[in-house]
Amino acid sequence: MKHFNPLWILLISILSLIQSPTIARPNPPVALLVNGTGTLTFSNDGNQWAPINRNKLLFNGDYVKTGPDGSCKLLFQDAQYAKYIEKNSHAIIKDNNLELLAGNASDSEAKTFNLFDNLRRKFAVIHRYTTVQRSKKSDTSFAVPKSLIISELYPTVVWENVGPEYHYQVIFQSLTYSIPKSDQPIIRCNISKIIPGEYEFILSVFDDNDKEKYRRNFSILCLSKPESQIISKQEQRIRQISDQGFLLGHFMEEKGLKVPALDYYLRFFESGTYDNELYPFLIKICYDLGMQGIAKQKIRAFNEQRK
Repeated sequence: MKHFNPLWILLISILSLIQSPTIARPNPPVALLVNGTGTLTFSNDGNQWAPINRNKLLFNGDYVKTGPDGSCKLLFQDAQYAKYIEKNSHAIIKDNNLELLAGNASDSEAKTFNLFDNLRRKFAVIHRYTTVQRSKKSDTSFAVPKSLIISELYPTVVWENVGPEYHYQVIFQSLTYSIPKSDQPIIRCNISKIIPGEYEFILSVFDDNDKEKYRRNFSILCLSKPESQIISKQEQRIRQISDQGFLLGHFMEEKGLKVPALDYYLRFFESGTYDNELYPFLIKICYDLGMQGIAKQKIRAFNEQRK
């Protein structure tokens, strides 16, 4: 398995978002602000200031201020360590780096990993998920992902609930799982006794009369225990930099673990207001998991925030 730098691919990936009219800037961002807490503001010109909500893309020429209870970290392309800005500080993003104007800033203790190849893989992708996509398939009432990756440490498979009157049956690795009715929008199935390899996942939907309404098949790759442990260790390293959820969600998505990615994104965005620059990542992962109805709900919420 190929292991990438999760933090730099996050920064490069979200460059695509600057193409949106609501957040257009003439040049690409050079830093990602994470772990914003307390009183925290930014400015494009040093005169007009706006609050920052936890995470923010920053460009050359942008200013950042922290109040008496504020702090944050900045991730830059070529820096091995994140820059930690302490309370009562004032700084500008200049020459792709941080220039302190007042207060205190230092390197954080946790490394941000080395650079890796394929940096621009998602450069012009994310923004297109902010409009409702129309499927060419004739039956779009129940969709599933094309494929998934799971492991003993990340054993959950999810799909969008067809309705509270339906129950489900899963056949996977010669085992049958029965999932009862639920009024939750997302149905979850935890796979036990995972055997490494690629297998077919068979999902059936039944109505109140036990009549099968849908049957969907897709492939699932089960990681070995050592592969899963490597990802878990990298996950813990990212937690040392930021445990607010967005970085972790993007890291999991890059590793192909889309269910943990969904859960981290949901946790991050539902814990408070969000910036338009980052929300399309949640919409995309919903589409990737076949959750078309939920994705459309997220798109409506996203467009409401932009008005």
